[in-house]
Amino acid sequence: MRKRQIKFILALSALSVLLWFLGELLIAALINNYYVSLGWGIFCLVACCAYSVWKCPHEPYDDDDKEDN
Repeated sequence: MRKRQIKFILALSALSVLLWFLGELLIAALINNYYVSLGWGIFCLVACCAYSVWKCPHEPYDDDDKEDN
C-alpha cells in the first residue's frame, strides 16, 4: 500500500468515527432510542465502506502481474 492510501484510510476512519460519535450524542440527547442508534451505527459503517471503495486511490494496474494459465 502506498502512503496516500494509508493517509486516506486513516483520515476517512477518523472522520467516520467523529461523525458517528456526534450522531450518537445527538441521538442520546433528542431521541434516546436503541434502534435509531443501531441504525445510525450501521449506516455510518456502510457509508464509510462504500465511500472507501468508491474514492480510495488505486494503484495502477500492471500487465506483468497477471499469471499465465
